[in-house]
Amino acid sequence: MSECDKGFCPAKAAANNTYFVPLLPYLLAGALAFAIAGSVPHLRQFAHYFLSAGLACWLCALTSKLVFETPPSPILRRVEKLFIFAMKVLGVFAICVWYFFFRIEANPYPDFAPREMQITMRIDEVSRGANDSRYGLATILEAPSFAPKLAGMKVWYVISDGKKRERDNHDIIASQVVRMNGVLGGVYPAQAKARGYNADSENTREFERYLATRMIYFKIHSRIGDAEIIESAEPRFKFYSDVYKYMDKSLSRFPAEGMNESEAARAYQAMILGDKSRLGAEQKQSFIDTGTMHIFAISGLHVGFVAGILYGFLALLRVNWRIQPLLALPVLYVYVCACGGRPSAMRAFGMIAIVWLALAFGRGLRPFGALVIAASLSLLFAPQNVFDAGFTLSYCIVASLFVYGIPLYDYLKRYSPSRHLAEGHETLMQKAKGGTFAFLAGGLSISLGAFVAGAPLSAYYFSYVAPAAVLFSPFFVAGAGLAVGLGFAGFALPGFIAQFLNTAAVAIVWAMSESAQFGAGVFQIAMDTVRPSGIMCALSLFAFLGLSAMLEKARPALRFVLAPAAAAGIMFAGILMAR
Repeated sequence: MSECDKGFCPAKAAANNTYFVPLLPYLLAGALAFAIAGSVPHLRQFAHYFLSAGLACWLCALTSKLVFETPPSPILRRVEKLFIFAMKVLGVFAICVWYFFFRIEANPYPDFAPREMQITMRIDEVSRGANDSRYGLATILEAPSFAPKLAGMKVWYVISDGKKRERDNHDIIASQVVRMNGVLGGVYPAQAKARGYNADSENTREFERYLATRMIYFKIHSRIGDAEIIESAEPRFKFYSDVYKYMDKSLSRFPAEGMNESEAARAYQAMILGDKSRLGAEQKQSFIDTGTMHIFAISGLHVGFVAGILYGFLALLRVNWRIQPLLALPVLYVYVCACGGRPSAMRAFGMIAIVWLALAFGRGLRPFGALVIAASLSLLFAPQNVFDAGFTLSYCIVASLFVYGIPLYDYLKRYSPSRHLAEGHETLMQKAKGGTFAFLAGGLSISLGAFVAGAPLSAYYFSYVAPAAVLFSPFFVAGAGLAVGLGFAGFALPGFIAQFLNTAAVAIVWAMSESAQFGAGVFQIAMDTVRPSGIMCALSLFAFLGLSAMLEKARPALRFVLAPAAAAGIMFAGILMAR
């Protein structure tokens, strides 16, 4: 009889844990490999050795049972299983180091000096900025003769005159081919002053660091008149652009003339379209200070809202639940693409699609498992995402909702005023009390989990933490969900109805904006901090997520207090060490 039959078995304990996913150790090994490979570029010359070592580890793991007999001792059998598992994890790690260098090209001109030139590029991503500027990521198609290796490289572009004006030609759309005359320079986060950039600006250094971690080695700035569209966009991207214009037009309908230009109306449009350039400077800062700027990013929050709206609409029409994702997901995908197809939105769409399809086809995939699969696929297609703040924030915060926020809410529900009443027998007052309690308990649970998971990442990436998010997020998320719902209802209804829905939504956004400015200005609850080391931030995050998952069946005092307390202690120690 084995030890697992006699008593406690680690393998069974792990398998019985709700958050145990067999793919998770390999995902963590791959993410660590990508992080090391991107941080130590000199490893590129040894990439083939990593590939050989990884294949050798897997060969060793797969053939171990063919070479050696099964040990008679239970302890030796467990050692053998541990050895095979370790070989597989090490194999994934080594292969991922090679894969990173295989997918990510090296900088062909590490000492490229800024110079004016003409390049032809294909637009990959486009966003709207202040003063009608356009910026994003492009691929260089034709490079000058003195720098031929630029062809095929990614470049960060900015098209702007520095003032608000309308373009005479067509707008910039993804997949267009553009000939641009401008100043092309390299990305040097540690040498900004020497390279002619404004080294006195912390924002400049942070942006250079952001581009470098995305493996973008060049950037170019051009005036609007010096950017010529020489090849039109693909039909599907034109369609996405037309959908965006339709949504923008629908969101601009109001009964009173001039209401469209109000600060609240522009914030409402920014919330649904993901266009933060519509926010005023003071208004934007107030949302940052209260930790609620995420309601303007087309990410998991928005994609989840829209998915919920589509689900409710199809359920109302009594559409078979197995067919629902086949009808809703294409609509959801068009919305994500129309708003720019940003990586955070695509990640959220991928996770929702995996969960919805798995439920429809009866595979019983757990949400946390879908999150792991979505993260693995995201890193498989773009290994550099491991350095992206949006990638780590989105996945870690969603993970915290699964392992901490939702379980805490389920525990607090035990104290609901209507917990002893049978469904359908509550009075109106009891229903109101129960609904209010559910909103407050759910909002607090989710906000607390998101804050504890996001604090170390925010401190590391932005040297900034906003404790006010715990208080403001529940109400702002609810308000944003209602505003988004009204906006989407307006898309499907005639204009004379949409204008009144927009008016109601703007009133909600106005209340949110005023509350954010009041909270940020009076209480001053946002705080700047130093940048703790990446190791301390990672330890804090793993302590929170790991303890929350491992203590799944522990007492509430242990699970819901020990995990955030341990993460906060590690984080505080990291801040003290960084001072």
